[in-house]
Order: sequence, then structure tokens, then C-alpha cells
Amino acid sequence: MEAFVATKLDDFTKGKISRRQLVEMLTLAATTTAAATGGANAAAAAGPDPAIRPVLVNHISYTCPDYKRAADWYQRVFNLEMVGPTDHDVAGVFGRRGGPKPMGITANDVPPSYIVFRTREANAPTQGSTTPRRRSQALVEHMGYTVADFDRDRARAELQAMGVQGIRDGGLYSLHMLDPFGYDVQISGVANNALTDGA
Repeated sequence: MEAFVATKLDDFTKGKISRRQLVEMLTLAATTTAAATGGANAAAAAGPDPAIRPVLVNHISYTCPDYKRAADWYQRVFNLEMVGPTDHDVAGVFGRRGGPKPMGITANDVPPSYIVFRTREANAPTQGSTTPRRRSQALVEHMGYTVADFDRDRARAELQAMGVQGIRDGGLYSLHMLDPFGYDVQISGVANNALTDGA
């Protein structure tokens, strides 16, 4: 929270955001923090910590028409590494290990988050079942990734040089783009999150 406030104050003093934007962002951050703290206090009063308390995104399973093409794009654009095997419908598992502990993680060995690229027949049964998959009624509208040392103009120039399509601003501190199959992908800096920059 302190880093976020410091970043927004710095942006205000440099003229990147208006006084009104600063007040709105700080009010939202304070409200979110108070709600989270109040919820944590209520949970503590109610009893012990729950057994299931997610702290990281473990992986994203991405099904698309050509898993190799998607994996190549994400590896090239985000400089990701292959950290798992490939088989007939999975191009590979990509991720990065290392760096600072994110948001409240206490383990010393923080695992990377993964993207698993798959190409599957639309009506194929799920693993271990003979029943065809039901057509999903839900949609993950876009995926947002945090980028270290994010500079919007520099990132835009690099993406344009790579031939990335559909690059557009996503608020003051992020960019959106389209992957090879038209899927919306967002990148932003550490200080940005889904509540502060028009996700």
C-alpha cells in the first residue's frame, strides 16, 4: 500500500495525473484496504484460517486453434521459458521463477505461474470421463500481466517493433494488445492493479 501511495504521489507531482485522479485513486485504495482488513478481522474473530486461501495464480489453461502458434507468440512477446514437456495437444508450460515474493507470500521458494497452451476438439470429453465437454457459459474477458520496470511508451515501441497487433492504452499505466487469435492481453506495472487503472 505504501509503495502504491508513493507512486501515485510521484505521478501527481510530475503532472501525470490530476489532483482529482489522485484523490480518487487514494480513496479507492484506502476503501479496498479497509474492506480487506475488516474482512480479515471478521474472519479471525470467526475462527481459524480457512484451509483454502489462494495467494497466487497457479496457471492459465489456454485452449486455442493452434497451440504451437500461441506458445511461440507468448514466448517471443513475454520472453517466457519452457519449463515443462510437450505432447500431442499441449505446446508446453511457460513461466518464470525468481524475483521478490509477491503479495503476502511467505514461502521462500515461490513457484512461477504457468500458461498451458492446448488445442482440443471442441466436444472431446474431459480427462477421465466419457461425457463430452459442455459448452462454457462463461468467458475470461482478458488476462492481465504485471511487468517489472513498466514504461508504457517503451513497452509500446517494443511491441510495435515485434509486429504485435491491436496495441492500445489501458488507462494511465497499462497497455492492451491482441494475441495471434485476437485474445485481449493486458500488461501493466507493479503499482497498477485491476482496481486502479481501468482493467
